[in-house]
Amino acid sequence: MNMGMQLGQSQRLEQTISPQMLQSATILQKTSQELESAIVQEVESNPLLELDDEIPESQPETRDSENQGEDEYASGSSDDMAKEVEFDSGSLEDSADMDYDILENTTNSDMERRLSDGTADTDAPFKDLNSAPADPDELWDRPQKDRDQSLQDNLRNQLRDWNGTRELFKQLKQAGCSEQRFRDLVQYLIDSLDENGFLQSAPDEAMVKILSDNDKFVVEAERVIRGEIPLENASLPVAEAIHVLQTFKPLGIGARNLQECFLIQARACDNFPKVALEIVENHFEDLMALRYTKIAKSMARSTEEVQKAITSLSKFSPHPGRQISNAPLQIKNADMSVVEKKGRFEVECTKAASRITKRLHVNKLYADMLNDKELDKDTREYISNSKRKAEEFISAVNGRFSTMEQVMRAIVKRQEAFFRGGPAFLKPMILQDIADEVGRDLSTISRVTNGKYVDTPYGIYELKQFFTSGVRKQATQAADIPAADGGTQAAGEEIIGSAQILDAIKKLIDNEDKKKPLSDQAIADALNSMGLGVARRTVAKYRETELKILPARFRKSV
Repeated sequence: MNMGMQLGQSQRLEQTISPQMLQSATILQKTSQELESAIVQEVESNPLLELDDEIPESQPETRDSENQGEDEYASGSSDDMAKEVEFDSGSLEDSADMDYDILENTTNSDMERRLSDGTADTDAPFKDLNSAPADPDELWDRPQKDRDQSLQDNLRNQLRDWNGTRELFKQLKQAGCSEQRFRDLVQYLIDSLDENGFLQSAPDEAMVKILSDNDKFVVEAERVIRGEIPLENASLPVAEAIHVLQTFKPLGIGARNLQECFLIQARACDNFPKVALEIVENHFEDLMALRYTKIAKSMARSTEEVQKAITSLSKFSPHPGRQISNAPLQIKNADMSVVEKKGRFEVECTKAASRITKRLHVNKLYADMLNDKELDKDTREYISNSKRKAEEFISAVNGRFSTMEQVMRAIVKRQEAFFRGGPAFLKPMILQDIADEVGRDLSTISRVTNGKYVDTPYGIYELKQFFTSGVRKQATQAADIPAADGGTQAAGEEIIGSAQILDAIKKLIDNEDKKKPLSDQAIADALNSMGLGVARRTVAKYRETELKILPARFRKSV
């Protein structure tokens, strides 16, 4: 076997991307927050890249006020200065006499105030004299230390702080369950909660392992969750474990369904109406279907009394688990803004975005070192490479903003009706339309529109929100479709954007008879009569996912 070196030729097709193009694409894809982090990391790693500190637009003239105070002190009378000197040179007996005088002239109320506050009003700046008294609502709204914890972590902390009674542990021991095993059982239930705080049964593949572990309490708990065993027929450890979990905060945690969730919250409320509790216990299906008349008839009460009792349920949360979430808040920072000037819409970079490009520059001190002929080869090469990387990074950042402005101008050109009339007049548009307009690749347009925001007269929008689908309308019904200028659309237009469809659905629902709300099929028929050929399933999708509107049976009112 020949293991020597050989020379050969081959032909293949491949695409290579230069480091500069890869860096530009990476910078272009980043959001504003990610870009700030990338700039900080690049500045820390590259000594030739500098980021100037922001200088406030207006600085308070603190020096003048200080000089003014010194002048006032210098211009004070000699008697005042003598008094100050005399006070400074006082003896301990003088200060003791002064303390005794304060105590003799202090009333009980003054003393209580001093002890409660810890300081007198004359002890500023230890106490803000201009601050208002503490508001209980403000104390309630203060950030909590466990705000960033997940639902399971929060419940684990509550389980750690939970202390059962001696009688309970005695009964558990008689049932063959130790305290540690009971806590593990509650822990298992905590891990079985979904994001809404409801108990969910384990998947089939996980049940195989549960059955193999042969833990009778865990198996029984799974059967209770699945509804195979009523909770009242469960053993003491399982029933108590579910009960303990349901006492944790927020109320409603550990329920197996929405009805049980409402019952947990209702029984924890003091003076909760018995009529409302009876409705949740015995007429929950009719309650969900808003069949108030049927509930009133079966309970031998008036419809008004039933409706009044049901209003007490409005303060309950159907998703208690979502009250505790570790999901980070999404902050929308607009990179650009669209403003109207002399009847035309122009795209401008926000001040925060423009400051980034102005603050980035190459360190002149290090760059000038390249002119030093006595500089050694390694140092010269390092500075030269660092300078090149800094210039490429600055070019990539500047290219990001210029590309975003170019794409946004093309969007404004195609969506002028939106900026003049509002979201209802958003026209159908795809990424390829803008790619052809600006002469860029489709992937570049996708990077620009994802995670980038623009400030418009109608709020902050993500760029990808301007790209919507549409449906064809019937030319004979064109006069029923509103236009951006307040009139109607021309008969030659054949495509209607989804935003207009959403607006039409919302108007139909807002103007419907609440006693006989429109079904999805009725809404689809009404849209078809307006020239919008929308299917019933499309109406249901828009109503649920986009408009967040309940079905007709839930919108019905007596």
